[in-house]
Amino acid sequence: MATTVLQFPPVGDPYEQEVPIWMSFKVGYYSTFSKNRTLGYIKSNAYGEIRVPYPSKMATRDEQNYTSGGSLNIRAVELGGGINAITESFSQELSAKAELKKSFYSGGGVVRFDHLETVLQPGARRVHSFSLNLMAKTRAQAQAASEIASTFQTNTYPIATRGSILTMLHPPLWAMEAIGENLPTDNHKYWDGQPLVSVLNLVDINRAPITNVGFITPDYYPLAININLQFIELEPALQLGDGSANIFSRSDRNAR
Repeated sequence: MATTVLQFPPVGDPYEQEVPIWMSFKVGYYSTFSKNRTLGYIKSNAYGEIRVPYPSKMATRDEQNYTSGGSLNIRAVELGGGINAITESFSQELSAKAELKKSFYSGGGVVRFDHLETVLQPGARRVHSFSLNLMAKTRAQAQAASEIASTFQTNTYPIATRGSILTMLHPPLWAMEAIGENLPTDNHKYWDGQPLVSVLNLVDINRAPITNVGFITPDYYPLAININLQFIELEPALQLGDGSANIFSRSDRNAR
């Protein structure tokens, strides 16, 4: 359970019951150990949580990187690298070698095929973008919105270590999900896109989104704050391969 919860509207606020679906952002410490960077671990061991009404914008960009490669190692065949150099598509490469040999001795004008393919280049990560419009009706709401904005901003940065000017701690990890009493669990992924453990790499805060009405008097807290967030998943996403739409990370796979 998170030790610190920031919520807009705040916990106990009269308007809290008007929010049917919340977006939860749980934050935990970075770790190089696979078991400590799964969705379940971050959710269960988060040191903080931010809850806001379902965002006005929530987009997920799925993009994979590809490069030109080939399953037929024709270059190894032409150079005569032998069996040790032929490691993929063994029977095809032996057949290609025989064809090249026959063409050479017969004087034929054989032109080889382009055996390059579009091959996955590992390392692509999904990007999740959120736009939060926090409109305050009371001083307490304005204060909560301001604190949420500052917390997101702070957690884009690494953590200073005491007694060392050479090292710093990695920024925290995030687990995001849509929550709510009326949210069907079987439709969960359609509301939040199944974000995997991520890092926060961009925070864009507009503290005066409403022209000429920038604050609540007499305390001068911002009346409205617009926060744009961008998260990049820590590890590349994988599918289960069972025909379902479920995805998971390398660490989540190892924990299964």
